Amino acid sequence: MSRLLYILCLLLSFQFSYSQSGSFDDVIEEVSFVSDNIYMIASVGGPIAGNIGVFVSDDGLIVIDDQYEINEEKILNALSEISNLPIKLIINTHFHHDHSDGNKAFGKLNIPIYAHKNVRKRLSRNSVLYGSNRLIEKYPNEALPSLTYSSLMSLYESDEEIQLYNFGKGHTDGDTVIFFKNSNVIHAGDTFVTYGYPYIDLNNGGSFEGFLNILNMIISLSDSDTKIIPGHGPICDINDVIKFRDIVREHFNKTVQGYKNGDSVNDIISSIESSFEGERTKEDFVKAIIFDLENN
Repeated sequence: MSRLLYILCLLLSFQFSYSQSGSFDDVIEEVSFVSDNIYMIASVGGPIAGNIGVFVSDDGLIVIDDQYEINEEKILNALSEISNLPIKLIINTHFHHDHSDGNKAFGKLNIPIYAHKNVRKRLSRNSVLYGSNRLIEKYPNEALPSLTYSSLMSLYESDEEIQLYNFGKGHTDGDTVIFFKNSNVIHAGDTFVTYGYPYIDLNNGGSFEGFLNILNMIISLSDSDTKIIPGHGPICDINDVIKFRDIVREHFNKTVQGYKNGDSVNDIISSIESSFEGERTKEDFVKAIIFDLENN
């Protein structure tokens, strides 16, 4: 596949939920210190890509999400700003391209990839994302997670306990929330974002009710000192998650009640006082909740 065709395919894959601007040539990978031995790498200036988390252990880097294959060199350069240690393993928070396409590059280097079992299932076959006719083709074998878990897995690296949680259906059916217990840092993947109305992939196990449950679990894991890396956006804290949860909850509860009452979409929208800024609209969000109620 030519580089131009590859870029066009990736741009099309997320048109339904995110606006795209610039090209991959415009991407700058910005490194931010989070806490202790933990850093965040955010992609700025090109097509949207998930935040990368980095934990520096004694003998290598534990990398959370790996964006796009085409960003490999820029990601490696950003990692070199943090440490000269090699990548020890990669954790996928979920299967979406903007978080896992880099598996195709790093898997070729025989770097172990950890994920929930449903991530391997989704990446092993073709998938169509909700709200789009975009077909995400199955990944090659070397890009698939090599180690999977069901509900909880703990890793013990250096002086850190890294807990991998799957709380059930949410953004997808294979979301992992990573909690660095001793450092008090959470990487939430796309179960918590700051770009506006969240996207729930209803074609691939997503659930609005489950999404709210995951937000509640993130809040229960957190305290006032916890630093939270969202799937997209700047480093946050528990108050940001609570505010986000409360807005999503109002939309969900009032849509469920309005749907039961036989109210129109416009009536439901009028009853909802809160809102998010961003590309997706309140109407889109309410209609997606109704689709979830009718089909899942």
